[in-house]
Amino acid sequence: MLILKGIIIGIGKIIPGVSGSMLAISMGIYQRLIDSINNFFKDTKNNFKFLLKIGIGIIIAIVFFSKLITSCLNKYYLITMFFFIGLIIGSLNDIKININKKNNYILIISFLVVTILGIININNEVNYENDFLNFIFFIFVGVIDAFTMVIPGISGTATLMMIGAYNRLMETFSNILNIDMFYNNVLILFPYVIGMILGIIVTVKLVDYLFHNLKSKTYSGIMGFSLSTIILMGIRCFNTNYSLKSLLVAFFFLLIGIFITKSINKKE
Repeated sequence: MLILKGIIIGIGKIIPGVSGSMLAISMGIYQRLIDSINNFFKDTKNNFKFLLKIGIGIIIAIVFFSKLITSCLNKYYLITMFFFIGLIIGSLNDIKININKKNNYILIISFLVVTILGIININNEVNYENDFLNFIFFIFVGVIDAFTMVIPGISGTATLMMIGAYNRLMETFSNILNIDMFYNNVLILFPYVIGMILGIIVTVKLVDYLFHNLKSKTYSGIMGFSLSTIILMGIRCFNTNYSLKSLLVAFFFLLIGIFITKSINKKE
């Protein structure tokens, strides 16, 4: 059962707009994940077993579903992106109820910062030819991805799109079993995993503090981030002209995305 839950979290991890941590909350294992990492050495054996099973599920999902997501984005870009945007919109109300109005300044600041940074890099995919710079960049990507994976309500893959790393990571994951690409995959995955491990260790401690001491302010930042993600993903969608039929179908899938997220959060 834990491996299955890990697979569901992993699928959420690679879909832009879906928060893997929100899925973990909805399945009742988020707090245990945080506690297992935060207090790993207090019960090493049981914590290791628990995290291993979840980790196996996440890896299975990333390896076997990344090709499907990539294919959908290549063939049905507008529809797929609108579906992802719907998934984000569906979670906004659940974030809003945790926000005190006096902390709206944090919402505005985080919205402006993320939007400006995203617009600067909205259509760029970072690709360093220098191996050292590439190594440092993907450590940074791993740290950022770990942060978004632990904080509920933030989509890691939507964030990766904004910093120009999503396509390269998805291509790497979808070809992870390709022996011919082994060297290139290692150049990306090794620093990414280092960054992910470092990021998780730091973020779990941070998240434990923030949600216990600064809950409303934390959710204000998450809301600002989520709103800016919607805007930036929308901008990416309309770099090309689409027919009215395509727009109507995309809008329909946006509604489906909203419905799915609301259903998941309602169960939570």
